[in-house]
Amino acid sequence: MVTRSPSLAGRGNARQARPHAVYAELLGKGGLWGLGYDFQLLRHVAIGGVASTYTVGSREQVFTLSPYLTGYLAGAARHRWFMQLGPQIIHLRRPSPVPEWPGTSSTGLGGELSTGYEFRGSALFRVFVMGAVGKGGAAPWLGMSLGFTL
Repeated sequence: MVTRSPSLAGRGNARQARPHAVYAELLGKGGLWGLGYDFQLLRHVAIGGVASTYTVGSREQVFTLSPYLTGYLAGAARHRWFMQLGPQIIHLRRPSPVPEWPGTSSTGLGGELSTGYEFRGSALFRVFVMGAVGKGGAAPWLGMSLGFTL
């Protein structure tokens, strides 16, 4: 009969026991900042999303929602290289400064592809580069995420 030591058995199940992640993002998928959540479906696959809202200048309000699918391409239990792909929904709103004009708003859809490094233990740390494409063209971007897993 083969038995495994408790320390080795715990390592293999650590990720399955903490599949949820909650994090704050600086730059990245949400624009300037975002709050995110993801769920690890399988060892190499996760789904999640980032949402944010902020004001540009004194009046223009930006709302974003960026769901994504993650694929873990290489790495060990906690240190991994990942790739994420998903749409980004952006809603811009400019309220009117005068009563004669109702203001304006628009909603757009784009796409994002990112890749980077993830440390996933009880804490979550990611740093990544990404490309965003939409109606206005394409742009390189970068981001960092800090959070915890449950």
